[in-house]
Amino acid sequence: MKKPKDTSSDKLTAFQDSTEITDAKDTAAQSDFLTQTDTDISMIEETEDDDLDETVEDTACAQPPEAKVKIESLAPDVVVASLETSEPEEDSVENESQAHSEEVPKQEDIELETPPDVDLPEQESDELTTYQSSTESDDTQDEVNKEEDREEEVKEKKEAKLESYKQFVAEQFSNQTVDYPEVRVTIEANALPSKMYFIMNILSAIIASYGLVTNSAAVVIGAMLVAMMLGPITGVALAIIDHRMPLLRKSILTVLSGVTLVVLVGFIVGWLHKDQSLTAEILSRTQPTSMDLMIALAGGTAGAYAMVSPHLSVAVVGVAVATALVPPLAASGILFAHGEPQLGLGALLLAATNIIAIQFTNALVLWVLGFRRLVDDDYQSNTYLTFLQRNAVTLLLLGGLGTYLTINLQTNAKQQAFENNVKETITAYFTDKGNVLTNTQFDVTDERQVVRAIIRGETTPSAYDVRQIETTITQDMTKNFPSYLPIKLQLRYLPVQVIESDPLIQDKLDETDAAILTN
Repeated sequence: MKKPKDTSSDKLTAFQDSTEITDAKDTAAQSDFLTQTDTDISMIEETEDDDLDETVEDTACAQPPEAKVKIESLAPDVVVASLETSEPEEDSVENESQAHSEEVPKQEDIELETPPDVDLPEQESDELTTYQSSTESDDTQDEVNKEEDREEEVKEKKEAKLESYKQFVAEQFSNQTVDYPEVRVTIEANALPSKMYFIMNILSAIIASYGLVTNSAAVVIGAMLVAMMLGPITGVALAIIDHRMPLLRKSILTVLSGVTLVVLVGFIVGWLHKDQSLTAEILSRTQPTSMDLMIALAGGTAGAYAMVSPHLSVAVVGVAVATALVPPLAASGILFAHGEPQLGLGALLLAATNIIAIQFTNALVLWVLGFRRLVDDDYQSNTYLTFLQRNAVTLLLLGGLGTYLTINLQTNAKQQAFENNVKETITAYFTDKGNVLTNTQFDVTDERQVVRAIIRGETTPSAYDVRQIETTITQDMTKNFPSYLPIKLQLRYLPVQVIESDPLIQDKLDETDAAILTN
């Protein structure tokens, strides 16, 4: 009886043979892997020395795993043999090794493009450095521009807010309303005959009087900086529209005392300087016209509005108003001191006209702005009718003065035209004779007008010349001034002698020389 074959031993032998074959294959695979790795390391050494250590470390870590044979008997006749390594799964190790082997060439390719240790040519290095510098400069400039834009934007916002605040403040200041109680107190205080009122008006009168005597318009204007004539006149206006008789009496007394004081100061200055002739600044204030009335009306309106408005200063307007008051009052005093009562009354008339006009315009402005106090009877009529009733006396005075001043203006204009015609006639007659007209004076008597003319030249006028000139002027008067009295011409001749180094040469005045002497 034959023994049965030991199948388990045969299987074991076959398994061992297969294991050896497998081990041989694994060894060959490992040898190939090491050969490939050595090739990669040699390539990396040529390009980068620093990466060599890392590659060697990775290669060292990739040693073949240690193989173990595990035999398990599942049944008496079934035996299973398996190959185990130190890693849990062989496929994962192979995958990782393959991934690492693929990753190394990629890294190599990238690093070979711009290796950090490879020396570039000098020109390329300079270009690269210039490019990097320009890039950094552009980036820095962009940042600076952005910062400047932000600062500019912030500055614009601040300026816009500041401008808005200024506009708000300006609107608030512009919308200020009239403080009626304060204005009333100020007007009443300025209407009192205080010590300051008299001192300032005395100083103003002294300065204005000497400005008139010296014929200095600048000094006359400068005197008005210290005048205080507007306050009591405005007090009169407020008393009339408020129907307050105590305030009216007090204000009128203050005005009259100030007027008297200024006239007295002017008289004293004129008496001290009686030897001084009357100047043009004095004579220009002796013949008031309707133009002066218009100036006073405009100045009074401006003064009243400046006193009430919170935005205007009454000082400047007060100077303009005082200019129409103090100079004519001082001029009247000077004229009285020189024995010219008629001219002095003319200057007083100008001052009275200005005072009445300023008072009326002040009352009108105050009434329109709401400064009024109505009594029981006033509520039954129109407010404007009440205003006219309370200012009836002022309106009558203004009407009479306006009529007289308008007639006076027309008379003065006509007289000025007549005097110009006379001067032109005399000048035209003597132009061809080498004589010139230097000055004229017109004086009216009971029967005729006397014209005194001063002639200068080298040809002595005769009585025949005087008769010819009078005939020409009379013909012109008959045509243009029929109501004028006949004239009588008086010529005063001032001879002009031409003296030269050669007495044999005697030149005469021609038309050009006569014109030069006239000027």
